[in-house]
Amino acid sequence: MAENYDDDMEPKNKRERAGFWLSKVEHGRKYERSWRSRASSLVARYRDDDTDRLERVTRMNIFYSNVETLQAALYTGAPKARVVRRYHDADPVGRAAATILERALRYQAEQYDLDGEIISAIKDYLIVGRGVVRVVYEPTLMAGDNREAVNMLPMFGDMGQQAGMQYMRGPQGDAIDESAVEFDETGAPFTRGDDYDYIVDQTYRCEYVHWQDFVIEPSMRWSDVTWIAFRKLMTRADLVERFGKSKGMRIPLTHKYDDADTDYKSEGDAVPARAECYEVWDRRSGKQIFVSTGFDEILEEAEDPYQLENFWPCPEPLYATKTTDSTVPVPEFFAYEDQVNELDIITQRISVLTEALKRRGVYDSSIQELTRLANANDNEFIPVDNYAMLQANGGLQNVMQEADLSTIIGALNQLYNQRTSVISTIYEITGISDIMRGASASRETATAQRIKGQFGALRLINRQRSVERFMGALYTLKAEMIAENIEPQLLAQMVNMPVSREVADLIENDRLRGFRLDVETEDSMAVDSAMEQQRRVEFLTAMVQYIQAIGPIVASGTLNIDQAKSFLLFAARAFPGARELEEALESIGTQPPPPKQPDPAAQLIEVEASKVQAQTAKAQADTQVALEKLKLDQEKAKADINLRQQKLDIDAAKVMRS
Repeated sequence: MAENYDDDMEPKNKRERAGFWLSKVEHGRKYERSWRSRASSLVARYRDDDTDRLERVTRMNIFYSNVETLQAALYTGAPKARVVRRYHDADPVGRAAATILERALRYQAEQYDLDGEIISAIKDYLIVGRGVVRVVYEPTLMAGDNREAVNMLPMFGDMGQQAGMQYMRGPQGDAIDESAVEFDETGAPFTRGDDYDYIVDQTYRCEYVHWQDFVIEPSMRWSDVTWIAFRKLMTRADLVERFGKSKGMRIPLTHKYDDADTDYKSEGDAVPARAECYEVWDRRSGKQIFVSTGFDEILEEAEDPYQLENFWPCPEPLYATKTTDSTVPVPEFFAYEDQVNELDIITQRISVLTEALKRRGVYDSSIQELTRLANANDNEFIPVDNYAMLQANGGLQNVMQEADLSTIIGALNQLYNQRTSVISTIYEITGISDIMRGASASRETATAQRIKGQFGALRLINRQRSVERFMGALYTLKAEMIAENIEPQLLAQMVNMPVSREVADLIENDRLRGFRLDVETEDSMAVDSAMEQQRRVEFLTAMVQYIQAIGPIVASGTLNIDQAKSFLLFAARAFPGARELEEALESIGTQPPPPKQPDPAAQLIEVEASKVQAQTAKAQADTQVALEKLKLDQEKAKADINLRQQKLDIDAAKVMRS
């Protein structure tokens, strides 16, 4: 049935569509069959777990050593996600949205073994040439009484009652009709009638995809790919749980252990144990489609379930050797395979010659004591019955002779030298030699260690950047998936921050979020931030030095302010990032001059004059007060005289009457 669909036109009939996608997947696997076969042998070479050690050829497993060394150099642990404002400008809403998304990413990364997933992908990248990690969204639904379920998710902030309705999902995952929603006395929404499923938790995970479980459309570049597929080997119980009993019981278990497919093994070589299901992502139709080998129906189909900008639930895979003519992986081992084969030959010969490197010889059988001499211990002397005859025969040199081992020793020395040379060549090809040259000793100066570290990173910097970009793409996918799918209330609870309507609108809007926010990793930002800080310090240092030097020249009149400003702008525009300061620099000299500062001497004179004036005014006031007091005293004296005179007149009148 698969051969009937050679073109890219997907049939409309459901059964034909299942056959169409199974044929596509089979074609993709056949296109990479040679690589998959050799990749299996590389995994066996890396593991080196052949139990038949007696017949195994002696060799040095430098492949394992290289993979472990490069893995440690390329990945030391999952970097923390960083969400920043793209243009670092004043944007309170963007700052809040960036903080919320960053906290959500870090929380989600701590809920599972992210390191284990990434390490597995990097190991595939170093062993078989391609590492794949996808992002998975897993909502947790709860069915039950509507009112109780909704009340488990109390509303928040200014999102209002309308926000509460988006937590309610019908049996098919559809939003409930707003006209059917009522609100209880607490303001919580509920519906009358049948129970519904409610989202009570949402998980966003990075999931490692085994190299045998990833199928890609044969293409020249990742940007040309229109479909990808993820294989899932499912037991009968898995099928029933995932697709329901009616369909899960009818799906045939077709996958069994095969020598050509060593990625999974069932309990028996003849009895199939799992169904081989494929989760197909078709970018042209924007659909997620599930099919199974040997089953002529579409198992499940969904319209763009994650609503991601680039549709794919995974970033471009890590490729060891990337070219522009094919997406088929090329393991790095192929670049030094000849040298490894040569190393195996040399190691095997060293083993053979080492086995032949034994002390052997012949002796005169008439002297029986020579047999005991060969087995004598340290500091042990062997008595000889006829020592005089042994001496007469010329001593031990003439009665025994050892086999010449000088040729074997010479050959071994040459083999060891050649093996060292081959190992050095392998290290040069893989870049491990740069790591070794970058290693420093404790006695070296800080400058010497820094130079060695920079040199050691030259060969590996591109590969390290590839891993950093891969991690950044994963975090970007997770951030986008969180923004597109997470319920705002759950997001607020997760990050322990209020989510305003304005912030929620920014997070949910693809275009605005991309314009104003950028998702990166701490590792990718570290180098850029350090360089940016260094450039800014250099610019400020140069500007301060220039101003100190040009100030006296402008003050003397040799240059005017406009000419000095032109020179300053000419130098500033050569510094990246100085554009933000151009407006401030251009405004130099155009602003009104600051008020003139008064002369300190004049200020002192003015203060002293004020003091004198105050003293004079006080003296005048005191004089006026004294005059007024004197006048009052005079008037009082006159009044007393008049009073006494009146008293005398009264007394005289009394005398005359008497």
